[in-house]
This record gives sequence, structure tokens and C-alpha cells, in this order.
Amino acid sequence: MSKYTNVKIVHIQYPEEMNRALAVRRQVFIQEQGYSEEIELDGQDAACQHWIATCDRENLDGTIEHNVDIGNIRLIPKPDGVAKLGRLAVLSDARGLQIGRLLVEAFVEHCKTSGFNTIVLHSQYPRRGFYEKTGFKIEEGDDEIFDEAVHLLCPMATTIASIVNLNRQICIVEYGKIF
Repeated sequence: MSKYTNVKIVHIQYPEEMNRALAVRRQVFIQEQGYSEEIELDGQDAACQHWIATCDRENLDGTIEHNVDIGNIRLIPKPDGVAKLGRLAVLSDARGLQIGRLLVEAFVEHCKTSGFNTIVLHSQYPRRGFYEKTGFKIEEGDDEIFDEAVHLLCPMATTIASIVNLNRQICIVEYGKIF
């Protein structure tokens, strides 16, 4: 297994950077999880905001690759101050390193400063525990599980005010500025 260091969360600014996020999504959702390209590439990306997780990767032979893309997340703006979290993906080799949590934290921080008051998502049913740990819950009366092609999904939500700051160190790159 490779060693990952210097994780950064980058807010994608330019359309040409979108290919980086799509490469991660294709590997996770299409190749690994079996979604069709038609479902994964749903035509909504141009209206969304995207973040990618990058890092330095030390390979087994000791070589180091810089700025390797290992994860992504997207925000779909909805009416009435609602942000939909979607397409959270982390490459299998980088799982267990808190990359997903860092992506969600960057997403939530952006929502807090951008006027969103609620975040909704559809979690793959087996992954709902991850979202529960980051402050999301299945809303009472909204606990219907539905089938989306390959995986069972369950709707989840949270309000921005109810998410507790997890006090984790994170380097967020927002439109080219490091915070």
C-alpha cells in the first residue's frame, strides 16, 4: 500500500480541472462499484461546485508523486438555502485515512460561509454510518430506502447549525488561496 502525506482539499475553479474529479469518480463509481456511465455522469456537473482531495504519494519503490488526486465531493445548489452533497468518492487505496471526513468538512465550511442552511444527501445504505458520524441523520418520516441501479440509497440531512466542528486540522485551497 502506498503512503499518503500532505493532504489538501482543493476547490475546483476551472472547467478543465473537472477532469481530475471525473477520473476519481470513474474509478470509484463505475469501475469499482458498477454504476453505469450514464448514471454517474448525470449532466449536473456544470451547475455544481466540486472539491478534490490531493496528496503526495510515496510508492512502494520509494518514489514520490506530488498532487495525486485521491477523492472528490460535489455540491448541487438547491432552492431555499439547501445544498445537496453528492459524489463523495475516495480511491480504495486511500480509504481509512479520513479523506472522506476532510472532504465533508471542507464542504460544510463552504456551506456555512455561502448562505446555505441545510445539507441533504442520498447515502449508499451501507455507508450511512459514515455520514451519521459527520452529523447527518435520516429524517423521521423520510426513512424510505430506494434502489438506484446498483446500490440501495437512503435520504439523509442536517442543518448547518447542528454540525459540530470536529476540530481537525485541514488545509483548504479555495480558488487558489490556501487557508
